[in-house]
Amino acid sequence: MNRAEIFKELEHEIQFYSDNTKRQYRFHVFDYLEWLKDRDWSKREILYEYLDHLKKKGRSQTYINYIVRGPIGCLFRISGLRIPVKLPPVGARMINLADRFAYSVGEITAFIHAAKDSGNPQWRNIMSLSTTFGLRAGEIRAVGKEDTHPYKKTIVVHTQKGGMLREHLVPEQIAPYIFGYEYPPVLPNRIYDIFREIASAAGVLFVPKKCYHGIRHGLCTALENSRDSKGKRALDQTRVYQFLRWKGGGMMQIYTTPQMFEIDEEVLNIKIHPFLKYWAE
Repeated sequence: MNRAEIFKELEHEIQFYSDNTKRQYRFHVFDYLEWLKDRDWSKREILYEYLDHLKKKGRSQTYINYIVRGPIGCLFRISGLRIPVKLPPVGARMINLADRFAYSVGEITAFIHAAKDSGNPQWRNIMSLSTTFGLRAGEIRAVGKEDTHPYKKTIVVHTQKGGMLREHLVPEQIAPYIFGYEYPPVLPNRIYDIFREIASAAGVLFVPKKCYHGIRHGLCTALENSRDSKGKRALDQTRVYQFLRWKGGGMMQIYTTPQMFEIDEEVLNIKIHPFLKYWAE
């Protein structure tokens, strides 16, 4: 099959997947075919060579297994073939959920300093969005210049996972990095490469499972642990989850309420928010 035929068959294979999963499959299949150039994608030794390529890029075995069994596996399935490689099992690690998904306050602070000290407008913009609002990678990529409103001092977030558009107040500490940025398009894989670069500059170990969600979970934990001058919890847990645009499950929260700016004003207080003071320095 030529490329046009491959992608036509791929679309049929993934037709019932979510939009986000479809994008991932298209990207990873395209990435594999681009890496191959004119070589045969179905050859066992070629696929093993690609696995070595992913390992050299620092990809985890869990990530590699997903790519091979999922997107690349589609190439074999639509051709009536079996995946010609043996993948090592990835055992579940018995570690604390917070350690698994959240960066510490110290690590997130290091990200902020690395972004500020770099002088790189893109790093500053991405980290200010991530550490202030806990934006997901896709939400960061979706922000365009038209979503920023310097006169209103707000930014529109295209909430993922089924949420509606959400308008956030922009605190003065990060306003220059939000309103002074042009927002050029960022490819799905590039957003994670940027994170890896910032982590390297910050001296923080890059963990693929964490990335922007590691900051998001770290921000959530820090906000929940925030205390007022009397040592009492500064924020109600409901406020924290609404601010982070979480819903469902045990959280039982909604994405939008009529008091969103009210929530922002409460959370984006430099005495409460754990990271705004570092942007103000």
